[in-house]
Amino acid sequence: MNELITVILPIYKVEKYLRACVDSVLAQTYSNLEVILVDDGSPDGCPAIVDDYAAKDSRVIPIHQTNAGLSEARNAGLRIAKGQWIVMVDSDDVIDTTMIEKLYKAAVSNGCKMSWCLIKEIEEDAMLDGKAMDNKSENKEDSKIDVISNSEAEGYLYTMGGNQQCLVAWNKLYHKDCFIEDGQPIYYPIGKIFEDGYTSYRCIYAAGKIAVLNEYLYYYRQRAGSIMKVNAYVKYEPALEAGDLRMDFYKKHNEQSLYISELNMQMRSIINFYSKIKDKASRNDLKKRFKDCYNNRFIKEHWPLGKRVRMKSFIIGYPCYKLISKFEGLYNKAKK
Repeated sequence: MNELITVILPIYKVEKYLRACVDSVLAQTYSNLEVILVDDGSPDGCPAIVDDYAAKDSRVIPIHQTNAGLSEARNAGLRIAKGQWIVMVDSDDVIDTTMIEKLYKAAVSNGCKMSWCLIKEIEEDAMLDGKAMDNKSENKEDSKIDVISNSEAEGYLYTMGGNQQCLVAWNKLYHKDCFIEDGQPIYYPIGKIFEDGYTSYRCIYAAGKIAVLNEYLYYYRQRAGSIMKVNAYVKYEPALEAGDLRMDFYKKHNEQSLYISELNMQMRSIINFYSKIKDKASRNDLKKRFKDCYNNRFIKEHWPLGKRVRMKSFIIGYPCYKLISKFEGLYNKAKK
């Protein structure tokens, strides 16, 4: 049980956080690693930091490329990865020094091709020394490992608090087979934000079953300038496109329950984007997307009367939808 594990770090404009991230990876209690540092044309001091680590540690493999985005940086690492297992780490985050060892043991001992851990959000300037915070109060010595099917794991996407664990690329250990679908490699989509939404569900399904380690071992840095923060609500197209692809995928694999969950989330997402965006052209586009989803997917399924009325009301107009939703909420509250 000492297989090579590849760790892939895409790097762009993270000079302030990069050393803390790389130090936390190189300090892992599981040492048989290749650490691929992909400098995606970063204009700051990151390229020099990458070369400095490569000169000091033979496990570090540097890649310098013209800026092509997060997806292509991850793909560059995937194309040269030699490990039987793969870990993705975002280069502004920090991982617990035991994370890879614990994920590996959880996967191998339970015959799984994927494992994941819980995510701890940290402040922008926390843990810049790369050292893990004291989380003994949250991580118990007898932390439970749940072994779940790929369908159950996909279902995490539609549960409160579970969606981030399921969707993101970076709290997971993947067997290399998880990046193969129908004999072809799975890569992250070029030029898309919310790229995990296009990819993670396919890797999870390919895994067959997943070991879920109930420990906070991945530290996710909350940065005001991150891709997710900057593009929240503005670039809605990729999020909705990924949702359409997930629905088609679940239909193909006869996962009706997951299909219904995704359909429900897709329609709620369109309404949510509509409520946040004031641009007229974008609103018209969102209304069209909603009508297409309603006519081609929603009305073909069985829904409670209240939901059918509420979804239909949005086609009439957003004010009508808000009014119907308000009365439905008051009715449900009185009923309880």
